[in-house]
Amino acid sequence: MKGFAILAVLLLTAPPVLAAEELAPCPTCPPMVVIPAGSFVMGDAKTHARSEKPEIAVTIPRSFALGRTEVSFDQWQACVDDGGCRGGQDDHGWGRGRRPAINMTWDDANAFTAWVAKRSGLACRLPSEAEWEYAARAGTTTGFWWGESAGKGNANCRDCLGDKDHPYGSRPAASFKPNPWGLYDMNGNVWEWTADCWTPDHATPATEDRQTCRDRVIKGGSWYYFSTMSRASARAKNDARVWSYNIGLRVLCDLP
Repeated sequence: MKGFAILAVLLLTAPPVLAAEELAPCPTCPPMVVIPAGSFVMGDAKTHARSEKPEIAVTIPRSFALGRTEVSFDQWQACVDDGGCRGGQDDHGWGRGRRPAINMTWDDANAFTAWVAKRSGLACRLPSEAEWEYAARAGTTTGFWWGESAGKGNANCRDCLGDKDHPYGSRPAASFKPNPWGLYDMNGNVWEWTADCWTPDHATPATEDRQTCRDRVIKGGSWYYFSTMSRASARAKNDARVWSYNIGLRVLCDLP
């Protein structure tokens, strides 16, 4: 754990708006970056979407490590080969390799995080909705980390690229610039599972058990959706039992 002690020292001495330090939990695990503790305002009062309201103040009390990219097919296959994950996910002909792994249920996604935990010796899981949005914002307060408008060429979504014929499907991980904390594709490409049960807005507490609720919050938008759904505050739900070519995952590991 000596490496983690060094990272902790670096984290304490570096401004929180700078790119976080990277770490490799294990040789076959997804590369991660350390996200600093801090506070932010979750949600967006300016949007018409009720689900993103009201804005609430959230404190993240401890730093954590988060996958630098969405889990790729190569990384997923390492888990399959090691007996930790179910294989057979369809790539829809877009290719595998560095493209985000898709077509896994919420339980499948949790199996991958459990495999990373086993291989790394860390406590790993899916991020909460608040942790995910905090990391996506990376110290910014606008809809996207680069500004209020999606612009062109910053992410993979239906109106983000400006191509005459928008390519149908995902893009390889890290095809666009990272946010200030070194995270790629937090906006667009594929939705990402979170640990949290769906609630209709930020003021309504979850009433179902977190381990057994059916509908889960997904964050980040995807190649299929317009940019409004790729904003940091945007949220949607998906039945935990249902996989989709629009949904992947990103791993969070708690630091010792």
